[in-house]
Amino acid sequence: MLKRRHVLLGLAGLGAQFALPAIAQQKPKTVELTLVSYAVAKPVFSKLIPEFQKEWKAKTGQDVTFKESYGASAAQTRAILGGLEADILAQNLQDFITPLVEKKLVNPNWSKRLPNGASPVSSVMVLITRPDNPKNIKTWQDLTRSDVQVVAINPKTSGNARWGALAGYGATLKTKGEAEANKYFFAFVKNIKNLVNSGREATDTFVKNRVGDVVINFENEIIFTNDAIPKDFPYVAPSPNLRVDFPVTVIDAVVDKRGTRKVAEEFTKFLFTPKAQTIYAQAGYRPINEQIRKANEKDFLKVSKIYNINDFGGWTSVNKKLFDDGALFDQALQAAK
Repeated sequence: MLKRRHVLLGLAGLGAQFALPAIAQQKPKTVELTLVSYAVAKPVFSKLIPEFQKEWKAKTGQDVTFKESYGASAAQTRAILGGLEADILAQNLQDFITPLVEKKLVNPNWSKRLPNGASPVSSVMVLITRPDNPKNIKTWQDLTRSDVQVVAINPKTSGNARWGALAGYGATLKTKGEAEANKYFFAFVKNIKNLVNSGREATDTFVKNRVGDVVINFENEIIFTNDAIPKDFPYVAPSPNLRVDFPVTVIDAVVDKRGTRKVAEEFTKFLFTPKAQTIYAQAGYRPINEQIRKANEKDFLKVSKIYNINDFGGWTSVNKKLFDDGALFDQALQAAK
């Protein structure tokens, strides 16, 4: 669902002795941007957007209002393909921008227009357990135990889910080989108690509805959640782990149609500034700004080995192996019935 965030414009009084041209007395034009994002980014954008609005107002005298849509990441891409006119897309999976490139909605060079492949921050995948971790869940292999019930996100709808499923599979692949990785994957899927659509729904199912023994989610999501509930839920970041990227891009076809390219691009650039990087860090994300990341290291779990998606051949290769129709995830679901 879309909502609006408005910035109020105050007009400075004019001295009676001055007669300015009529155009100078007019309120600067307001620009409206539509931001479409993965679900769990809503809290951080609630802090980033007002800071950008203040900076843009001070710099240009122009107000910016935002429509915002948050939901399962794959569904957000489908919505844009279906006609939702987003000026900016914040994703949690690079591969969910690819269909927009193929439909000529986004320029093929989108990942080169901003630093770090257009990802202002990263995270890792963590295992979140019940208070005091009664089942002593600490490793990826613990997710395959017969006494463990997992709350998982559907990789057909969520990039968060793909990162989480790949994290355990990839760790096993790198340390024990493909046969053991496949065995891990089937046992992991068999233990899924609830398969939900987004990272925020997974958190709510686990924390509020008390379902399952463990949930896999972004580190930043549980850091935020633990600030919002009375009793902390313990979590671990098993090693090896995965570096999760959060790419952002303007939707070229839309910003050119609506004449919003300048302000939309400035918003994406703002996400890499020290002010925005600090806001991200306070929300549990790992900034790419090294100085700010080091200043907030106490908030992040130490992981001895972190792979990135290129270590597994990129998302095209991973999807073919794990998540495409008929691939390993579908096979494991069928076997678990």
